[in-house]
Amino acid sequence: MFERRRLHLLLGAALTLSAFACSSDVGEEQEGIRTGAAGSSVSGSGTGGAGLSTTTGISTTSGPGNGGTSGSVTTGTTSGGSGGASGGSAGVGTGGSRDAGTDAGNRDAGADVPLPTCNYPEWSRSKAYKTGEIVMYMGKPYIALNDNTSLDPTISTFYWAPYAGCKPPAPPPPALCPVLDKLLPNGENTFKAMLTPTFQGWVPLAAYSYTNLCKALATPGLTGFVRSGNETQDKREIAAFFANVALETAYLTYIDEAGHAASAQDYHGRGSLQLTGQANYSDCGAFLGLNLVGQPQLASQAPVIWQSGMWYWMLHANPSVGGAQICHNAIAQGNFGQTVRIIKGDCASASDRAAQYRKNCTMLGVDPGTTTCQ
Repeated sequence: MFERRRLHLLLGAALTLSAFACSSDVGEEQEGIRTGAAGSSVSGSGTGGAGLSTTTGISTTSGPGNGGTSGSVTTGTTSGGSGGASGGSAGVGTGGSRDAGTDAGNRDAGADVPLPTCNYPEWSRSKAYKTGEIVMYMGKPYIALNDNTSLDPTISTFYWAPYAGCKPPAPPPPALCPVLDKLLPNGENTFKAMLTPTFQGWVPLAAYSYTNLCKALATPGLTGFVRSGNETQDKREIAAFFANVALETAYLTYIDEAGHAASAQDYHGRGSLQLTGQANYSDCGAFLGLNLVGQPQLASQAPVIWQSGMWYWMLHANPSVGGAQICHNAIAQGNFGQTVRIIKGDCASASDRAAQYRKNCTMLGVDPGTTTCQ
């Protein structure tokens, strides 16, 4: 009887120890849940096995959330008891699975207001400018820092400075001119390059545009200009014509002879080759169907400024020179120097014109031929 009672006591003690062990497992699991509840996420998994295993770890992750940088710190304890599995993973830290930061990359902090397109007048050599006035010069805006006259915006930083309050307008697409485009490698861009001087401050007059030149080429009676069908001859002719025009007009910056007004009722030099004298006005006017003697001012307007130069080049003869007396015929013979003598009557400016002609021929990839003026 005593032995049986002892056996019951031992069995009860064993059961009590077993129950205590089980309650320990449950307590740890509940503690994991309670700890997880302090965070923002709870997850757990366990795999049953013999014995007791405990794993603790800390992991930190951060990444951008919607409108912020979120961070989470996770600690967890996984415990497994005999014949069963239990586990807990608790999210502890700031933010958990929620955003707790600021992401400047995903938040509009106030985009810059786009600059307006510049719409200021073109700079003029004859205008007096007051401090604060804004102009366009060679496609860019400038503001006057001090009063000035005849000083272009690239001459001195004392008088002018680049203006940052607007953006320059997009350049217009190149004009098309079928007659010249097949001779000039880059069409209008080559035209501009051939007539661009080495000095700064160059602003060609709008009347001498590529478009107005192309209109003049369509004039009846001038269709032989640069259209012989011989590529070398035609390229030499356009190079020679532009070389003489460059020197006659100071690289397209003058229409009227220096010291003369376009409105003057006289026969001063006008246009691309500076048509001069009443006789020439009369002959050119008759060819173009214009009364240039009665209205000489017309010779200062586009496209007449190009037409008069082409008329002189193609049809006007200078009987005072030996050899070819018409520019078109002289260049057809490969003799650039003779075109200078026909236009000027002498060779005083031949060196500068020949240098410009050789430069033009290089751009067109053609041999210049004879450049000597005799």
